[in-house]
Amino acid sequence: MNLQHILLRYHTVVFIGCSRHPGKPSYDVPRAMKDHGFFVVCVNPLAEEPIMNAPTYRRIEEVPDKYLEIVDVFRPSREIPLIVRHLIHHGKVPKVFWMQEGIRSSFAKEALSPLGVEVVEDRCILKAYLSLLSRRDEVYASILKFVRVYARARGYALNPDPEKLDEIVLALAYNQRTHGYRFCPCRPLSGNFEEDKKKICPCVWHEEEIKRDGHCRCGLFWNPERLE
Repeated sequence: MNLQHILLRYHTVVFIGCSRHPGKPSYDVPRAMKDHGFFVVCVNPLAEEPIMNAPTYRRIEEVPDKYLEIVDVFRPSREIPLIVRHLIHHGKVPKVFWMQEGIRSSFAKEALSPLGVEVVEDRCILKAYLSLLSRRDEVYASILKFVRVYARARGYALNPDPEKLDEIVLALAYNQRTHGYRFCPCRPLSGNFEEDKKKICPCVWHEEEIKRDGHCRCGLFWNPERLE
């Protein structure tokens, strides 16, 4: 299992057992993931208002299917079989079922793996993400956050190939460090800033290219309907 691929391929995390109280890991971890540009969804049966201004539901069956990329659980190991049965019963099967540090369940693997779900146990999703970023730098991290937020705001998808997405963000980060701007990595620079500023990601052509080709020229932003 490649955690880097998971954390680059998926950009929405549903936290079951998300706390309403800052200072608890079940609040601080979702908050930090949100700060890194992930779209965070909270599930808390006692919540009467949105937690950290994120979509908040009392039960997992209320969560729209479009959010079911990574489901991350902050509940004791003994509760995992019931949660997994509940997910399957209500047809709320995610792409990834993630159990936080100290939480393990062989039942989860046995029940979800045959359904094509990647199962991660006894790992903190925030620590795993920070480990991924530790191999890069702050410029890479800021650009990855930017493209996540931009894509979500515009209704786009990011490149579904984690290795390709990493390659594009690395190239954008290189241009940012070298030239001071995140110039599109697939368009040569002329040296004329008035002309080259059209190539600052997202470039002035990206909307037209997404409509025409299903993705922008470098393959960073995609029309999600063309991925199906």
